[in-house]
Amino acid sequence: MTKGRLGDCVALVTGGSRGVGKGVAIGLAEAGATVIVTARTRNSGGSEWPGSLDETIAAIDTAGGRGIGVLCDHSDDAAVREVFDLVRRDHGRLDVLVNNVFAAPNAMPVNVPFWQVPASLWDTMHRVGLRSHFVASQFAVPLMLPQRRGLIVNTSSGGGVRYTFNVPFGVQKSGVDRMARDMAHELKPFGIAAVSIWPGYIKSEKLAAQPDRVPPALAKLIAERGETPVFAGRAVAALAADPGVIAKSGQILLASELAAEYGFTDVDGKVPPPPSRDPAPLSVFTPNVKT
Repeated sequence: MTKGRLGDCVALVTGGSRGVGKGVAIGLAEAGATVIVTARTRNSGGSEWPGSLDETIAAIDTAGGRGIGVLCDHSDDAAVREVFDLVRRDHGRLDVLVNNVFAAPNAMPVNVPFWQVPASLWDTMHRVGLRSHFVASQFAVPLMLPQRRGLIVNTSSGGGVRYTFNVPFGVQKSGVDRMARDMAHELKPFGIAAVSIWPGYIKSEKLAAQPDRVPPALAKLIAERGETPVFAGRAVAALAADPGVIAKSGQILLASELAAEYGFTDVDGKVPPPPSRDPAPLSVFTPNVKT
């Protein structure tokens, strides 16, 4: 549906070595975009988790885009500034920013009450996952203003409205959703859209690599209702190709709902069911309180 429609598009995806970030990069590449990807892991084997910057760039090129990989630690503002200086120098503009980078701990506390998790969990998730999105957006907007058009996408989840994993996780997701809404208000006069996008249950490399840490009920949901990371990428590509995307600015958008509107599917040709917007917690997320 968007094949080739983003041939003149310059996009930047933060945190793209694996998971949703990699999927978004591939989705944009399928539409012909030039995709700059940041990550901390350059080569396969450089992390205990599957995925690397080099693998993502290869996947972008295979999908029909042009991939450019940049090593970046998004907790370092100076390093982030260098990424955007590179974009300005080599491309002169930026059309799409996807704020996806997220520093989750290797052993994510699941259903652990907030008074029993280390306070550092708050700082870890919010420095790279919330503050990082704000900083990247600050650098991105001046590269969009001359065109009077642009798109900022924050990747989020239903954890923004209902209890998921733990308290810091939910606050991070809620924060990026609110950030998109408030940025949209300030950006509207300049034709730049800001949205938050919710994929569904993601079949990610991290989950596949640690099945013993996934609650059985959640594993069942992923198996029955899950989607590949590329599905979210196709949603972002559809938004980027829509000349009327400003009408959606400030909204929380579900990838499956966008599929129905724009006519794309997941890699298996199907459209996964959308995640619920209901704030009621899923039964799988019940805090295990130890007194």
